[in-house]
Amino acid sequence: MKYLTLFFALVVFSVSVHAESSAYRVSDDVTPEFQAITLTLDPDVATFQGNTQIHLVVAAEVSHIEFYQSGLVLDRVVLTQGDQVWPMTVEAAQHDIQHASTGATISPGNYVLKIAYQGKINNTSDGAYVSRFDGRNYISTQFEDMHARKAFPGIDEPDAKIPYQVTISAPEKHVVLSNTPVQKRVVNDGVQTVQFEKTKPMPSYLVAFAVGEFDSVPIPGLSIPGRIYTPKGQAQEALFAAERTAEILHYLEAYFGQPYPYKKLDFVAVPTFTHGAMENVGLVTYRSEILLRGQAPVLAEQSTPLMVIAHELAHMWYGNLVTMAWWDDLWLNEAFASFMAARLMQDLYPEHNYKTRLVAERAFGPDAAETTKPVKKTVRVAADVMDGLGLNYSKGEAILHWIESQIGSAAFQSAVRDYMAEFAWRNAKADDLWRVLSNASKTDVGSMMRTYLEQPSYPMVDFNAKGQVQQRRYHLTGADVPDQGWTVPLSLKLKRDGEIVSQQVLLNAQRQTFPALAGADWIYPNTEANGYYRWRIPSNQLAAMLMDLDALTVREKKALLYNSEALLNAGELGFTEFMTVLEALSAQKDPAVARSVVSVLAGFEYLIDSNNEAAFGNFVESRLIHWFNALGTVDREQDSDDQLRLRHSAFGLLSTYSDNADVHEAAAHLATGFLSSPQLEQRQMAARALRAVAQRGDEKWLVRYEKALTASRDANVKSVIQRALNFKGEKLMLAVLDLAMGDTINPADTMSVISAVVNVQDDPTPFYAWLSKNLDALANKIPDYHVTRIPQYVSRSCDTDTIQLADALYSKVASSYEGMTRGWEIAKASSEQCVNLKQRHQAAFDAYLESVAAAGSSVK
Repeated sequence: MKYLTLFFALVVFSVSVHAESSAYRVSDDVTPEFQAITLTLDPDVATFQGNTQIHLVVAAEVSHIEFYQSGLVLDRVVLTQGDQVWPMTVEAAQHDIQHASTGATISPGNYVLKIAYQGKINNTSDGAYVSRFDGRNYISTQFEDMHARKAFPGIDEPDAKIPYQVTISAPEKHVVLSNTPVQKRVVNDGVQTVQFEKTKPMPSYLVAFAVGEFDSVPIPGLSIPGRIYTPKGQAQEALFAAERTAEILHYLEAYFGQPYPYKKLDFVAVPTFTHGAMENVGLVTYRSEILLRGQAPVLAEQSTPLMVIAHELAHMWYGNLVTMAWWDDLWLNEAFASFMAARLMQDLYPEHNYKTRLVAERAFGPDAAETTKPVKKTVRVAADVMDGLGLNYSKGEAILHWIESQIGSAAFQSAVRDYMAEFAWRNAKADDLWRVLSNASKTDVGSMMRTYLEQPSYPMVDFNAKGQVQQRRYHLTGADVPDQGWTVPLSLKLKRDGEIVSQQVLLNAQRQTFPALAGADWIYPNTEANGYYRWRIPSNQLAAMLMDLDALTVREKKALLYNSEALLNAGELGFTEFMTVLEALSAQKDPAVARSVVSVLAGFEYLIDSNNEAAFGNFVESRLIHWFNALGTVDREQDSDDQLRLRHSAFGLLSTYSDNADVHEAAAHLATGFLSSPQLEQRQMAARALRAVAQRGDEKWLVRYEKALTASRDANVKSVIQRALNFKGEKLMLAVLDLAMGDTINPADTMSVISAVVNVQDDPTPFYAWLSKNLDALANKIPDYHVTRIPQYVSRSCDTDTIQLADALYSKVASSYEGMTRGWEIAKASSEQCVNLKQRHQAAFDAYLESVAAAGSSVK
C-alpha cells in the first residue's frame, strides 16, 4: 500500500497539466532520428522501469520539445548535446502530448532527449500487458494504434519512421524476444540483459517485445531465422502454422518481386489478445486459438490460420515497409493486407474456395448506416481510429478487388511493385497510390476512388427498360441522408434475343442513357459481383432472370440474393417479391448458394417473436432439413469447404429455431460429447450445438459448461464454450455475468461472453440494472477498444422500450468513457433503424409464414 501511495504521488509530482494546448500531433520542427529503449521487466511484477534516449534534430528555434507518454511516471528528463546537459520540466498537454522545457529557447541542432521512467504492466491487452496461462505469466505488447506511449515515451506517430534498439533485463528463466535478432546477452546473478540489434526504420506502433517461459518450434523453409513461440507445453500445437508459413511468405515475395525485408520472422501465440493478430516487424503476435491448431487440423480448421498468417505477412510490405503517413489512411495497411490474403488463399489453397466469397457483403451493412463516417476521416485519438475500423478491412479490400478487375491483374501488380519500390522505408498517402495505379492503368483511378473512400456509403444504381441509368445514395428505409454522387464503372451481363453478352459503361453523372442496354430481356448489373454498389432492375427483368439462373455464376447468384435483401431493407422491393427470389435460390443445389440462403434466413431474427417463432421454425425446417439429412452432423475428410460450411450453418439455424426431434437429439449429443471430451475436429458443429442447448438449458447445463471451460487448456475449446454461454433467464444470465467478470474469462474475451448471454434475454431490465452497478469495474477490466464499443456489444435492439432503457443509462455515463458516446450513437441509430424495418416488414413476414403453413409446404 505504501508503494502505491508513492507511485501516485510521483505521477502528480512529475507532470503538470498544460490545458491550453489543443494540438493532437507534435510539432514537425523537431524530428526523431533514432531511439534506444532499455526496460527492466518481470512477468510476475506489476511494474517496470525504463530508460530511453531519443536522438532528435531541431530544425528551428523552439520553446520546448514535444513527445508522447500515457500513464508513465517520468523520474528524470534531460536534454543533451555533446557534454552539455539541460534538466527539463514537463507539462502535459492534450492527447498525451508532453511539453518538455529547459527554461530557455532551444536552438537548431542535434540533441538527445534522455528520460528515466516507471510504468505499470496492465492486463487489458493494450500497451505492455500480462497474460496468464497454466499458472504462468507472459508479457507481450499491443502498440497499434496509439499504445506505444504506454510503454515508452517517444514520437508515437506513424510518420516518425526511425530505427529502434531495444534492451531488456529480465529473470534468467524467461525467453526474451523483440523485433530483431539478439546482438548480445549477459547473465548476472540470475538476471539476463538482452540487447537486440538495431531495427530498420519503422513506426513506434511496430515496436514489440515478449517475456515469458515460452516453448517454441522452428519455422522450416525460411531464408532467415524464424520460430513460433507458445505458452509452455503448447509448442506441438503450432506445427500446422509452422509448416505452412514458408510457402505463404514465398508467395508474397514472388508477388512483390522482392525478398522479405527483415532479419527474422518469429510468431508468438498470446493467451490474451484483443484482435486476431498484430504485424509487428519480426515478432508477429496472434491470439493463441489462431496459431494452435495442432499438426493436421481438419479442413474446416485450416482456413483461419492460413488467412490470418497471410494477412499479417502481407503487412511486412503493406504497412511496415511502406507505412501510411497518418491514421486517416489506416485502410492502406489493412485493405491491402486483406486483399493479398484473399488472393493468396485463392491461388495457394483453392480447396477453401475463396473465389466465391463476397467481401463487399461484409461492408455493405455497416457502410449504409446513417452514422457511418468515411473510411478516410479525421483522426485525433485512438477512439477515432477504431470508429468504423472494420470498413478499413472490408470496404477497402472490396474496392481494391474492384480496381484490379477494372485495370487487370498484371497492371495492378506492376503498380503495386512500383509503389513498394518508390516508398520503401518511407510513408505514403492514398494519393500516392492513386497516382501509381493511374500511371499503370492509363486511367484516372484517384477521381473514382475518392468518391468511395472520402465519403460514406455507396451508390444505388437504377436501370430501366429504355437504357436509362441513374444513381443515388443507398440507404435503409426511413433513413435521412444527404445526396451524394460517385464515379461508377459498370460491368454488366445481359440477355437479349436469347444471347448472353457483356457490356462495360461508365456512370459518372446522376442520370445517363446507354442505348446498348435498351430492350434487354434482363440485365445483371454487376458481373462477378466485383463492383461496390447496389442495383435495381425492372420487375419483369428480375422475373426473367430467375428463369435463367443457370446463366449466372455462383458469385452472381449469391450477390443476387444479398442485393435483393438490400432492396427489401431499402423499401425498394416488396416482401413477396423478395421471397420469390429467396425461394428460387433455395432450390439451387450448389452448397455455396445454399449457405447464402441460410444466412439470409438467419437475418430474419429481428422479426421473430413468441407469436411466430413456431411458424418460422417450421418454415426453416421445410427449407433446410434436406441438407441436414444429406450432410449429417459429422465433418468428413472428403467434404468440400462449401459442404462443411453449409453443414455448420444449416445445423446452427435448425437447432436454434426448429422443433425437429432429430436435430435436438443431435445437438444434445454433440454438446455432451464436446464438454466431456473436446476434440478440435468437432469444434464447428459443437459450437452450434452448445449454443442451441444453452438457449434452452438450465442451471445444470451451465455448471457443465463452466466446469469444461475451467478444465480446458486449449484456447480453441475455451473459445467455443465462451461464445456459447447464451443461457436465458435472469438467474442464469447473472451467473454468466459473474463468470465473465472473474479470472476464468480473460479481459480480451469478456465482452464476447457478456454479449452472448445478454443478447438472448427476453427482458433486458435486469441486465441494465447490473450494468449501471458494474460499468466501472467492466471498463477497468477490458481493453480500451472494447470500452468504447460496449453499447454496440450489448445495446443493439429492435424494441423501443429497450432503446429508452439503454438511453437512460448512456445519457448519464457515456461521456465519462472516451468514445462511448459515439458507440451509443451508432448502437442507438442501428436500433432505431431496426424498429423501422420491423414496423415495415412484420405484417408481411407473418402473412408469408401463415401462407406457407396453409399451403402445407412440403419438405424439399
